[in-house]
Amino acid sequence: METGKVVVERVGGKSTVTRCFSKYPLKIIVPNKGDSISCYISIGDSCSAVLTTQSSTKVYKSIGSKCSEQILEATVGRDALLVIIPDPVTCFSTAKYYQMQIFRVFPESSLLIVDELLVVSHERGEKWDFSLYKSTNCIFLEGNEPLFLDMILLEQGSQGSIAERLQDYQVIAMIVLWGAKVEALSESNPGRCEENDVSAIPHSFD
Repeated sequence: METGKVVVERVGGKSTVTRCFSKYPLKIIVPNKGDSISCYISIGDSCSAVLTTQSSTKVYKSIGSKCSEQILEATVGRDALLVIIPDPVTCFSTAKYYQMQIFRVFPESSLLIVDELLVVSHERGEKWDFSLYKSTNCIFLEGNEPLFLDMILLEQGSQGSIAERLQDYQVIAMIVLWGAKVEALSESNPGRCEENDVSAIPHSFD
């Protein structure tokens, strides 16, 4: 039984996908500039879930003002655990990418977030050559009380290129641990873990 089919034809002088079909376990995608993804997740009381990906999120060149964006909102119940461990984001030359993740938790909730941006291979000559990368992570308690607010912004500008500012860095990563169910991970970390009050720290790498 056929699980996928792709037909490419000449339309308006360009190669165009005129038919695209796939079904599980095969998935065929035809990405367009300015793709927008929005997802909501709810983890019930005393439940656990892990959200991951099969490979890195690849953001390709942007044409015009179009910006690819990904929005994730999640609610984590009491005595519940949510683990977000996707593969890194990689942005190719001239790409524009915006990501926002909003988490609503209770004092009894547990949450682990990994947010990572990885440099494109040097062989491609596209090291930190994207136009814009913006990632925002927010965690709120009941009543919209801010628990953690963080933003990373990388943008080509008059202060020099992103590659010049990041120099030899190959990756930018953030890990957030919150709650009793992930407390053991922070205690076993050989690095220094500190408890902070509400933070709102913009990172622009000027």
